[in-house]
Amino acid sequence: MHEFSLAQSVLETTMSIAQERSVERIRKVILKFGIFALVQEDQFRFCFDLIKADSDLTAKSELEIIWTPGELECESCTFEGKIEDFSQEHNELAPFFQCPNCKSYSTRIISGTETIIDSIIV
Repeated sequence: MHEFSLAQSVLETTMSIAQERSVERIRKVILKFGIFALVQEDQFRFCFDLIKADSDLTAKSELEIIWTPGELECESCTFEGKIEDFSQEHNELAPFFQCPNCKSYSTRIISGTETIIDSIIV
């Protein structure tokens, strides 16, 4: 479950920034996850809530998650565009995505894998 280590990293980063600026309390953390980031939101929220309780700085902080669309490029038909909703298939190693235009699986992710701390509200 990479959600735990991701939540831990997000909280460590926000706490570090807050401490550098002598902030006493973080009220809200706003994150942007790309749709291809493969983060299970419920699991991430559970881990975030569990870890944030360990510090007075973050104990009462809220979490807002904004999902951003991803972009694919198809090597078969040269489609390039945003994918807001996708069906995901899995093999043993990683998911792969079908082109919405030609239905080929010869696609490359251009964007949508990011995890960004968008804002920290104090």
